[in-house]
Amino acid sequence: MNRYEKTFHLIGGQKFRADVYDVLKAFEVVCPARSHAIKKLLMPGQRGAKGEMQDLDEALVSVSRAIDMARAKLPEGGTLTGEPMAEPEPEPELVTWQLCVRMEPGEINDAVFHVAWYRSDNIPEDWYSVVPYTQPVETVKKLPEGQKP
Repeated sequence: MNRYEKTFHLIGGQKFRADVYDVLKAFEVVCPARSHAIKKLLMPGQRGAKGEMQDLDEALVSVSRAIDMARAKLPEGGTLTGEPMAEPEPEPELVTWQLCVRMEPGEINDAVFHVAWYRSDNIPEDWYSVVPYTQPVETVKKLPEGQKP
């Protein structure tokens, strides 16, 4: 009997002994990185010179390596679950809007100012962008197509 063997109790009262290698064989674990991680996780800090945290850190590194090894076996665009990788949602096209002003004719003191947002590519002829004349005020916005400020 080695020091890593554990006694297991079956429901019917029978007992048997097994170690981590028996468990790995029973579950048909063949990946060396997975085997290493499982051994570290079953008895962290109890197998000798290394402490619990070091064993857990090394298990994490082994799991990461197992994932890399599994990914290397996948066809291009595949996933570890076997499902095809979903196409990412396309980013919405951004449209630039500018704050514009229009002044109705009249004396400068009697003038009426109108302010509105217009797409940069569609500013009416009698409207003027206030972008060149302001700094602290937000005068330009980039929004997804179809969304208005």
